Amino acid sequence: MLRPATSYLCSTAGRGPQVEGAPNSAAYGVLVNLGAEDDTLIAASTEAAEAVELHEMKMGDGDVMMMRPVEGGFAAPANGFTVLEPGGLHIMLINLTAPLVAGEELAITLTFEHAGEVELSLPIREMPAEGAMEMGSEPMDMDHGGMAMPNVENPWPEACRAVHVVDPWVRPAGPGQPTSAAYGLLLNLTGVDDVLVAAAAGVSEVVELHEMTMGEGDVMMMRPVEGGIAVSAGGLAILKPGGLHIMMIGLTGELAAGAEVDFTLTFAEFGEVALTFPVREPMAQGMEMGGHSMGGG
Repeated sequence: MLRPATSYLCSTAGRGPQVEGAPNSAAYGVLVNLGAEDDTLIAASTEAAEAVELHEMKMGDGDVMMMRPVEGGFAAPANGFTVLEPGGLHIMLINLTAPLVAGEELAITLTFEHAGEVELSLPIREMPAEGAMEMGSEPMDMDHGGMAMPNVENPWPEACRAVHVVDPWVRPAGPGQPTSAAYGLLLNLTGVDDVLVAAAAGVSEVVELHEMTMGEGDVMMMRPVEGGIAVSAGGLAILKPGGLHIMMIGLTGELAAGAEVDFTLTFAEFGEVALTFPVREPMAQGMEMGGHSMGGG
């Protein structure tokens, strides 16, 4: 999915469902920037629509959801990601020139401020019955996301071939608080299906892989993830408040915002990954993701 001269914008995924007979549609997915330079998605184009605009859904007067263009584009922060989803940021396809049929693909060109043009072929999928796409409560398969295929074995540029932990962070814990949690995005560009099977942190007696799920009586419940967190080849899993996360139990000290926590993540195929998670406050309406808020925390 990369231009040959581009070495850091390594993954973009998307969806393009359409209600039959409707004049418009939208594309969704995750923009991931693995480099050290911030970037911005400033435009998009496709022959399947007369106009393509970068939009967002926001709460307006009277608690009414309203859609409007995003001035300046979508941020793709360094070592970060931005989620495009129904009810939030999305790429709006206006006045379709032909029907979008589930199972087919949509050719689209994304234009970034620094990376330039990136050509994709997005899978067209039906909108879930609820009218919203849940991202982060379970692993998300990107189906190669329309990326260019340099070879059959592994379609990603060699510099990107790894299991990446993007925008990791830990929730603060004050004196006497026994638990905290870690979040971020797991991105598998190895070409082989993998599973996060364990994690360890020096500031916690026990570290477990957990998820929040809806239980009886519509009560949210937390439970360990049996078998670990799967991340398929070309897929990703978002760890966020209210969904999948790394649970730290029996903290040995306070976790203040601005501090750092050393982690070791163990993947079944890729092996151990040692990295440092910053401690930071979550945003008021959810988890800070790639410069944008994603609800559900």
